[in-house]
Amino acid sequence: MLLKKILAAVRSQTSGGSGEHVEYPLETERKLNELHGRAPVEEHLRILFQDTRVGAENFADLYLRCLRHTGTVVTPFNVFQRFQTRLTLLQYFLATLPVSGARAECGVYRGATALLLAHAWRSRQADFSGGEFYLVDSFAGTSASTEPDLIPVRAEDGTTRREGFFPAGKTDTSPELVRGFFGEFPNVRICAGWIPQVLATLPEREWAFVHLDLALHDPTLASLEYFYPRLNKGGVILCDGSIFCPGAEKAFDEFCARRNLAYVVLGHREAVLIK
Repeated sequence: MLLKKILAAVRSQTSGGSGEHVEYPLETERKLNELHGRAPVEEHLRILFQDTRVGAENFADLYLRCLRHTGTVVTPFNVFQRFQTRLTLLQYFLATLPVSGARAECGVYRGATALLLAHAWRSRQADFSGGEFYLVDSFAGTSASTEPDLIPVRAEDGTTRREGFFPAGKTDTSPELVRGFFGEFPNVRICAGWIPQVLATLPEREWAFVHLDLALHDPTLASLEYFYPRLNKGGVILCDGSIFCPGAEKAFDEFCARRNLAYVVLGHREAVLIK
């Protein structure tokens, strides 16, 4: 009940209307890009993550290595969100290692986050070579935005319109490229195709952990409908949140509301469900 009241208060602050605050993601992005672009970002990262380790390696150093290895760019706008959410993701991922079942990431892009998880898995299981880890992506960019995915954009004259942020079908990745980044983990399963169709090609099995980084409403909802019934007790589904991804957040809320499932929303809008 308390969580529902908090979420209702947050929604009322960002829903627009007379006297209410409207969040304009593109304006926030420009402001933080300028602000963080002039700041000593690496020093802030050192302070924030100096005591966090993955096995014998510092978390921030490991994640930076994964980003560079895969050629993944992090902008000044989202650098702190990216590092903090990946640390949180890692904590949930490691907590589910005792849970039986496979692990999946849906929305892989170039594989930096999945590579981070693979290294973390090996820090707890020395002979881990990628087995039971499924990387699901179209490798052809995002699908088309639908109404829940649209964000408010303010024109120079002060008028507001709603439009999609992610250009459909635009990408700089491929299954072959990502496979090349996982040379240390040759048994990782790369599953290329659009959601929901690609989910039907997965082997029928149980799952322990699923990371959803799909940005849009429809693929997020389809993934929840596929994975949750197959998730083992104690398993986790974590969905990335962002001011640019209202549709993904709405899909998670819709799915859990229909099934009366309790979940939490963390500091960077990640939604987390434990079965």
